[in-house]
Amino acid sequence: MKEAMEQVKEELGRDAVILHTKKYREGGFMGYNGKEVVEVTAAIEENDQNEQLQSRSRRSISAEPEPQPVMGSKLDVVSKAAPMPNNILSQYKTNGTETGVRMAEAPITAPAFQPLVPEPPLVKPQSGRILTTETIEEATQANIAKEDEKVTPANPVNEAHPVVQPVMIASNPEDAEKIQKLEAELAQMKTLLTQVMSKDQPQDEVSLQEALRRQEVDEDILKDMAAKTAAGDMLMDSLDKRAPEVVAGYLEGKLNFAEGIKLNKHGVRIVALIGATGVGKTTTLAKIAARFVLEKNIRAALITADTYRISAVEQLKTYSDIIGLPLEIVYSPEELKVAIHKHRDKDLILIDTAGRSQHNEYQMKELQEFLAVDSRIEKHLVMSATTKNRDVADILQKFSVCDPGRVIFTKTDETSTLGMIVNLLADKDISLSFMTNGQSVPDDIIPATADKLAALLLRE
Repeated sequence: MKEAMEQVKEELGRDAVILHTKKYREGGFMGYNGKEVVEVTAAIEENDQNEQLQSRSRRSISAEPEPQPVMGSKLDVVSKAAPMPNNILSQYKTNGTETGVRMAEAPITAPAFQPLVPEPPLVKPQSGRILTTETIEEATQANIAKEDEKVTPANPVNEAHPVVQPVMIASNPEDAEKIQKLEAELAQMKTLLTQVMSKDQPQDEVSLQEALRRQEVDEDILKDMAAKTAAGDMLMDSLDKRAPEVVAGYLEGKLNFAEGIKLNKHGVRIVALIGATGVGKTTTLAKIAARFVLEKNIRAALITADTYRISAVEQLKTYSDIIGLPLEIVYSPEELKVAIHKHRDKDLILIDTAGRSQHNEYQMKELQEFLAVDSRIEKHLVMSATTKNRDVADILQKFSVCDPGRVIFTKTDETSTLGMIVNLLADKDISLSFMTNGQSVPDDIIPATADKLAALLLRE
């Protein structure tokens, strides 16, 4: 394997990444007396400035000095290789076998959004006027002028340098009440306008409102969004290039986004992943660790307390050996405290916990006591995007005894609707930190932002 890595570096360069490694026997009778062959699959990522794709190279080395052909493969065979560069995954060796982590396509990207300007208050249009966007804007300007006349102090204003004083409007209780009524009327008018105009929507066009409804976003949230966005925005085609900006602008004020994990300037950052069984905590932890180590070259350590699940420790040990990180196995809160102290000089400590049922009070109490050994532990609650609305709300409520400050949603690629994320986290203090969209390590994980969630909601 060491020689194979050197061949990868010579053939593909230092930017090559390892897609897969395996070891098998070739020749002999039914696998007996065959030659040991190490097979390495490597690739070079696509360069944005170079339109020509780099070809993938798959190579293998036999235990013999002479090159041996790979059975059933048309790929080249090499016989020498060496240590991998620091910026790619190192090989994993245990009991004479090798394994690897599959790396797939880059994470989803979405256009950056511009914050939306909130709509000003509006008065009802005069009787007999047709309700259109133009009449709404005219009425809005008329109302603002009327309110300014009532509440603007008598002191002269420098026309060359006008000053907007929204505080003066709200300083009078009567005026503040009028403004609130006007805002409520504006919201009702926008909602009514959206409903009326949606009837004339072309049959082959899906409006932004309908696209979000198909994503199972709650109707109350859709009404709130219609009231807080510009008139007609909810009726635009969901494929319009401005649609993600509109959704992202609303989500920015409705949800909290942690944008991943922020490292401390001084001292170690300790992060624990908690959650129900089968949501992908171990794989997600490996993705986070690989990203920080390979992309930012930080010092990290892994700790696992998942000693209940068969082969859970071995799975994380495989990842830790591939990435080149130390792994500590703990069975009690005291051992966890010792392990954290041992790696206090690291930049990041990631803790993997056993999956717990939110209905098992004993397990929840045990997890709570386990995480109480260090107040610096940042808890990320991991949930699957395939879970039903009622169940995710129950999980969030039951795991609140552990005081999680972040949420990670996994398996976004395994469901066609993601409105549940918006429904669950709307107007909550807890922040969305990551979203994962596949099994590949470390690529299939996205630091959560409003524009990236909007892109997922509007994906085809």
